[in-house]
Amino acid sequence: MRKTIETMLLALALVSVGCAGGEKKETKTAADEAAPPPPSDEKIQAAKQQQEIQQQAKPKALTKEEKKKKQLDRADFDAAVTKWEAAKKEGKMKAETARDLASKFKSIAGSHPDVAAQAHYNAGVLMDQAGDAKGAESEFNESLAANPAYGPAIASLGEVYYRSGSPQRAKEWFEKAINADPTHVSSAYNNLALILFQEAKDQNNPAGYKEAVAKLRRALAIDNNSMPAYALLALIYYTSAENDRSKLALAEVVVKQAKETDDKYAPIYNTNGLILLRKKLVTGALKEFEKAVELDKNFVEAYLNIGAISLSTRQYEKAATAFQSVLGLQPNNVDATIGLGVAFRGQKKIEEAEKSYQKAKSLDPKNCAVPYDLGLLYQDYKNVADNSNLREAQKFYNEFVSCGKGDQKKVADAQRRIKDIDDTFAALEQQKKMEAEVKEQQAEMEKQQKAMEAQQKEQEAAAKAAEGAKKEEAPKPKK
Repeated sequence: MRKTIETMLLALALVSVGCAGGEKKETKTAADEAAPPPPSDEKIQAAKQQQEIQQQAKPKALTKEEKKKKQLDRADFDAAVTKWEAAKKEGKMKAETARDLASKFKSIAGSHPDVAAQAHYNAGVLMDQAGDAKGAESEFNESLAANPAYGPAIASLGEVYYRSGSPQRAKEWFEKAINADPTHVSSAYNNLALILFQEAKDQNNPAGYKEAVAKLRRALAIDNNSMPAYALLALIYYTSAENDRSKLALAEVVVKQAKETDDKYAPIYNTNGLILLRKKLVTGALKEFEKAVELDKNFVEAYLNIGAISLSTRQYEKAATAFQSVLGLQPNNVDATIGLGVAFRGQKKIEEAEKSYQKAKSLDPKNCAVPYDLGLLYQDYKNVADNSNLREAQKFYNEFVSCGKGDQKKVADAQRRIKDIDDTFAALEQQKKMEAEVKEQQAEMEKQQKAMEAQQKEQEAAAKAAEGAKKEEAPKPKK
């Protein structure tokens, strides 16, 4: 019963290529330092030597009772394993079922020393499935107490510390698991490959990809049905294809082989969707992402990919549904919060869009995408009579440009929009001046018109008076 790090592989479904380069660094954080170190090489070697001594020693003659007890030990363990297998076939195991089975294995470990390491390990796996990380960690440690060289328990503790935010400490545990049991711990090779891949991506170090691939090949040599290994291998080739297009074909080969091994493994469909997107086969990519969430309703990255494609094709309602699915699983997911804002904006739900953007800004104040989107919202959708919305938009664009980490095309667009807004206000100011000048000219014309009319009236009055005077001076007719 080996447990792999499948949930961690999901976190890599959306990869970003071309991060800042630099020398290879493995800086430990405070969380790394706080996590316990793995067993020492001396402790592991001592345990392995003790096992070899026991295996090479002449078998002790067992009494009838001792033989019966040993058979019962194994029978109890095998019965619990059979029950576990049956529960798995019924679908996703309920937390209550996992806890019950874990209790069974803990009981076996306490009463059957011969299988204690395996029983505690299985109890830990089940506790983890039940959502009890602390309980799982305790059982894995109990497994190591029974056998310090038990590789699966060492590897699983590495997973525990990886998920708690201690990747460098986890890396040490995975390496120790491989040293302790190099021919059985496929999960340790998978997980070590995952960390190497992340480091290579963060440091823009192509050599790191090769190292990760080598670990995955070892994992597949141990377990040629390891779906996490296939999924990560395809993802590494997909990521490498950014600089080497031939790697995309390799990624497709791995995906095909993985689907032939298990056509119900969701991450493979998500990776294939990314491959198809890079080939500009958008419709096919969307189908793959939708298949991924059909197989795994909790697949956050696939929902994000569905949302992104839907936005690009102006299917705003579909995009909103996808992003809301993410937020149902991860309420503080910044990418989904921003995406939902864009989907609302596309549906002309302006107030809802602004609320989403402001929430994203509160979740991640340093996120460069948020001010750009707020700028668009204020410039194009929040029109007011005095055009104050344009000045607000300009503030957001300036914030985006000064962020220093924005997409360069969007930076250029923001700078253009800043200038356009300045030009708009300059044009408005010029228009006001022209309107004032026209108004002044109209007033002057009206004044002149009135003066002319007054003068004309005066002239008419004078003419009339003159005519009257002339009539008075004219000789009267004689009678």
